[in-house]
Amino acid sequence: MTEKQYEKITVNLPAVDLGKIDYLVEQGFYNTRTEFIRTSIKNEIDKNAYAIDTVIQEEGKKKGSFFVIGVINIDRKTLTKYLKQNKKVSIFAIGMCFISKDVDVNLASKTINSFKVYGIKKGPKDVMEYLTKMK
Repeated sequence: MTEKQYEKITVNLPAVDLGKIDYLVEQGFYNTRTEFIRTSIKNEIDKNAYAIDTVIQEEGKKKGSFFVIGVINIDRKTLTKYLKQNKKVSIFAIGMCFISKDVDVNLASKTINSFKVYGIKKGPKDVMEYLTKMK
């Protein structure tokens, strides 16, 4: 079983909406405010599943790319392999993308063609600044 990884976010709500959530929690519809918010977000994601499924199909067909729904870790060894083959890769992720500390901007610029992550992206500051500016 894979452990879920959570990212903390802050949500600003009007007082009336927060009061409605608290009322629903008090009435037993939800155990906590957090449960209400997670359930609401999950329902909206499910409602818009077609848009997500469409991008999954389109991105999944592309060759020479890392396409992930979940967590991906890109390290120096992987990128060096592509560098030796004189190939560039595209990275597309929905979830989390970690660029290892051993990857520098020079290697990233020579091996990564495009970078798009929806969710959490972490890595060396200079590498992340470079990749974030890519189209």
